[in-house]
Amino acid sequence: MNSSDLPDSRARLLYVLEERIPSPLRALVESYIPVDEFAVRHMTYLTPLEQQKELMRWADVVLFAPGRFLPDEVMEAASGHVKLMQLWSSGYDKFNVAGARNWGIPVANNGGANAISVAEHTVLLMLAVNKWLPDSHARTVEGRWAGNSHGLDMFLLHNKTLSLFGFGNIGRHVARRCRGFGMRILYHDVKPAPPEVELETGATYVDVETLLREADVLSLHLHSTRETERIIDEQALKQLRKNAILVNVSRAQLVDQQALLDALRSGRLRGAGFDVYMHEPTEPGEPLLQLPNVVATPHMAGSTYDTYARAIGNCVDNFRRVLSGRPPQWVVNNI
Repeated sequence: MNSSDLPDSRARLLYVLEERIPSPLRALVESYIPVDEFAVRHMTYLTPLEQQKELMRWADVVLFAPGRFLPDEVMEAASGHVKLMQLWSSGYDKFNVAGARNWGIPVANNGGANAISVAEHTVLLMLAVNKWLPDSHARTVEGRWAGNSHGLDMFLLHNKTLSLFGFGNIGRHVARRCRGFGMRILYHDVKPAPPEVELETGATYVDVETLLREADVLSLHLHSTRETERIIDEQALKQLRKNAILVNVSRAQLVDQQALLDALRSGRLRGAGFDVYMHEPTEPGEPLLQLPNVVATPHMAGSTYDTYARAIGNCVDNFRRVLSGRPPQWVVNNI
């Protein structure tokens, strides 16, 4: 069915995307938007400002894939008629949440659609750091078997303590998976989880000092806010066990980067795994990424085919809710 042949009664959906999004992923997004329900227009973050405002005035709902900053004047153009600004991701720190709130527009994230993918990636990084995976792969490909440690610098997850800083949807999924490895699981969050969640995940609530002091693996699962910026600083890193590793799939801003670099260089931290960085994309020669005890991936923890399908499905369902007069789910700006 050609969209031009469809009635004008369809809801007007503005699809906002980054230029770097590849065409197959754009096609996947659009395949989940029913053309009999939605008339779709497109905009990128490089679209001229006046055109951005014009498109916002046209829209009933807006899909951001991914969510990046738009100026207040574009948000103002959406006020009074845009019923929902929907992000396909869980993170919203790069979005103009305050501007949307000022103009009374609810902003929602993806409802944890990427939680399982991020949790699996967290475990991947733990294993890769503990097994020196990049070095092991390079030695095998190049035939450099001589001079390897024969496993003396490799460690199990079994019987180690996993400290989860943040115990929301992703942190709980990590706990469930690491329980299967026979790990002792500690967590800290703004408040303890319900007893039934602790029982099911095998996780124990502790204070921050205990969380750090007992960690063999410290895994970060916090949103980036003023309160959490550099929450892992030099003092926090000094509280970790000497052979501890750090995994960060949340935001680089949670960690003091210079203190982390010093801890890794000195051997106070045995290793680290990252999926997030202060500057993205990364650039050649960044000091942290030159260290042999670091495993790095290009902000891909939540990116799998299965995750995209689930996330986009959640977005469309949330549009249906607001267009039928029901309140949206997963709102992050208290509208």
